[in-house]
Amino acid sequence: MPGRPHLFIALIVLFAGSGSVCAGPPLSQKWLEVDGLHIFYREAGRPSDPTLVFLHGNPLSSAMYVPVMEALVRSHHVHVIAMDYPSFGFSDAPDSTRYRYTFDHLAMTVAHFLAIRGIVRYGLYMQDYGVPIGFRLITAQPEAVTAVIVQNGVIHLDGFPSAQDPDGELRRHWRSRDPAVDRRRTAYIDSLAYPRANGWADEDNIGADASLSMVAAAQRPGVAQARADLWHDYGSNVAAYSAWQALLGRLHAPLLVIWGTRDRFFTTPGALAYLTQVPAAEVDLIDSTHFATLDAPDIVAPLVGSFLERHGLVSPEPQRSLGGL
Repeated sequence: MPGRPHLFIALIVLFAGSGSVCAGPPLSQKWLEVDGLHIFYREAGRPSDPTLVFLHGNPLSSAMYVPVMEALVRSHHVHVIAMDYPSFGFSDAPDSTRYRYTFDHLAMTVAHFLAIRGIVRYGLYMQDYGVPIGFRLITAQPEAVTAVIVQNGVIHLDGFPSAQDPDGELRRHWRSRDPAVDRRRTAYIDSLAYPRANGWADEDNIGADASLSMVAAAQRPGVAQARADLWHDYGSNVAAYSAWQALLGRLHAPLLVIWGTRDRFFTTPGALAYLTQVPAAEVDLIDSTHFATLDAPDIVAPLVGSFLERHGLVSPEPQRSLGGL
């Protein structure tokens, strides 16, 4: 692009279902006790290799990263790990009297999880809710972070149309909790249907398995209240945007932004806004959804692998010849 020699914006067109990433090594699936909670996580690769931590979004869990994690371990020397936050996926879902559902508290749980696992230096792959959680980790220990990868998650209002009006419903709810908003969100969770032949639409192309896991986790007792608490706290993220933008501009870590342009909630201007702080960032706009790691893993995984490799953070896995020789 003229005048922007360090800017690489790739517009990649894909067709949903046109291909898939070859299956990589199976991920181990375990629980780890963290602050009295059983936290579920998925992991693959050698812990001695460079680590990439995946922080999932809402309303899915670490399940959203399985194809990409497997593909990265297949193609590169890398250690990948993703946990489910409390009340998400297969992690415990204590009620709000036992666990405060705020982004500060989720970030603390993630930090304690990483400390228990002995992970002190890592790259971050963050999507949706994972972005405000990840930026809290970066704020606390910027020296620990080797790379920042953002996928459909914002720290600018540019990509968050429904939150741009200071007097709109969202901003009012974040300032003063509106019970009607809580009831509407609870009713939505209650209405979620398991995948079935009739009356179910996979609008984000996440697949039946991820949908089933998401619905089952969300409809556990007490989870709707937990999610409502967390949504009310989202205003704390918007208040921190300017500080996170300044932090990103000072951070000595490469930045990759991957954005599904068919995202109905976080829009493409949110991807381009990251260039304001990091003009040398790589921004890849792809024809995908909010959950691009499930909709287009065959696009996302190579983008991530080549980015990490170009910055000297991982090395490629040697290709085996036919017959495994």
